[in-house]
Amino acid sequence: MNFNQTNFQKITNQFSVEDFEKVKRFILKKGKRKTYRNYDNNNPFYDFGKFQSYLGSDIGQQNINNDPKLSDFNELTLKDNNHYFKILIVRKGDTQALKKGIQNGMLENQVYFVDNYQIGFTKISDLLTNYLKILQSAD
Repeated sequence: MNFNQTNFQKITNQFSVEDFEKVKRFILKKGKRKTYRNYDNNNPFYDFGKFQSYLGSDIGQQNINNDPKLSDFNELTLKDNNHYFKILIVRKGDTQALKKGIQNGMLENQVYFVDNYQIGFTKISDLLTNYLKILQSAD
């Protein structure tokens, strides 16, 4: 990644703030708990069949067990056998509160795809677009 590239892309037009919040509520209500990384534990989890989804706390390891009573969730990771897609919501007040994962240039009331591997990208992949549609249909 060269110096002027960002490793995130706004996807609010494809996956709105309301979509993110709806999926978060769905996972918390219908999902289970499963740890998927060494950073934290007991992530809210739901298996959508083609991929698994995990929520991450907006205060990071300060909420190492992802307890919804301690903090909210601003990170949604989608994982299949070959890919990890990280979706981040920036809510009103999050930039000033220095919530986990927010980067320079991110705006409040927006949803972003974050390229964790910093390989660079020019558009959202068709696979991610399909996964977002599956998430939007979750009841």
